[in-house]
Amino acid sequence: MTSTAATATTDALDAETKVDHVASSRSPRNRVPRIRRSVIDTEGGFTLVEVMVVVLIIGILLAIGVPTFLGARNRAHDRAAQSSLRTAQNTALIIYTDNANFSEASITALRAAEPQVKWIAGSDKSSDPNAVSVTAKPTDVGAAAMSNSGTCFYIHIRSTGSTQYGSSIDKSCTGDIAISVTGDGW
Repeated sequence: MTSTAATATTDALDAETKVDHVASSRSPRNRVPRIRRSVIDTEGGFTLVEVMVVVLIIGILLAIGVPTFLGARNRAHDRAAQSSLRTAQNTALIIYTDNANFSEASITALRAAEPQVKWIAGSDKSSDPNAVSVTAKPTDVGAAAMSNSGTCFYIHIRSTGSTQYGSSIDKSCTGDIAISVTGDGW
């Protein structure tokens, strides 16, 4: 055979192989194993190291997030008690404006002026942020409210216009204690 004849024979064989390959890949019988092989070859999973890294990242995020959430919750509880004391301050000042002294700021008068707050006598303990223990004297008023976070907040309002604020973790959260508060802030 000449080289031209050999090349023609090789080309014919190559063309025949390509036709057989195309025909065989289109037959349903040969397609299933080919798809199965491609799925098996591309199927993968996570290594133990990858899973451990994800668990570590989740743990770090929880370590940061949980204390932040709990801190925000305690601050919200504290603000509720402080809000009740600001309401007590405004209510006592309204009574002072009407009477020119605080001696009329009785529990009955405070309830009539602001019914949303649970007003209790100054010798009784406040047990929640909405329960305000009040002690009234002619020249000043002391009020206390217990936060759900366990902190007692005090406010001491004077007829001279000055107001002192204080807080403690003391469980005896009463208006009698609040009337002696001399602090500047919560």
